[in-house]
Amino acid sequence: MCKFLKDSGYEPTNRVCVLSDGARDLAAVATALPHASRWVLDWAHIGRMFQYVDQAIAPLAYGRLTPAGSVFELWDLFVRFRSWVWVGETDRWQVAGEKLCELLALREQRDPTALGKRAQAARYKVMDLLYYLQANLHSLVDYRSWQRAGRRISRGFVESAINRIVGRRMCKGQQMRWSRRGAHCLIQVRVALLNRELDALPQRLFPWLGGRRISWPWQETSHPF
Repeated sequence: MCKFLKDSGYEPTNRVCVLSDGARDLAAVATALPHASRWVLDWAHIGRMFQYVDQAIAPLAYGRLTPAGSVFELWDLFVRFRSWVWVGETDRWQVAGEKLCELLALREQRDPTALGKRAQAARYKVMDLLYYLQANLHSLVDYRSWQRAGRRISRGFVESAINRIVGRRMCKGQQMRWSRRGAHCLIQVRVALLNRELDALPQRLFPWLGGRRISWPWQETSHPF
């Protein structure tokens, strides 16, 4: 990582922003960097969890649960909850999340039918989301301001590209399907190439490399016809 940052033009005085889903192993790498680093929770993962809650609340959205509530009380509160997380209003989304759990529990008690089970499942999803946000509280930012400033708030495009490649080559039954060992070896080669260590890697296995008229394809010069 240090070599990659140096090759990318980063100096020790530059700040580094690390986007992740809260994985602690990557957090250890970020804190070990010789840079002032900022740990930011990836919005793609937060948005995905909000999508699950949205799908769970949608069948329960219609209905007034408190005297002062609207006929779409659950849905209105969920929209405010999501927007306050988006703009970094920590105190407001914490209160809204707890209130949302209370309303879902109330809906669960009032409706013993299948919708009661749905309300229970939705409440569990909201609780999972609240626990996830609380566990990464110091990694949350004002995502709206970051996006308007042109900063990256998600790495979903990277994950989608990786999932597409892995899914196509390992899960879709292609004629040129990769084995698990083959994919692992290919990743090692790609990492060595990006780290500019590919020349040193075969030197340990083939000491004669470089002593004969053998070179890598990108080192070949063009020849006239």
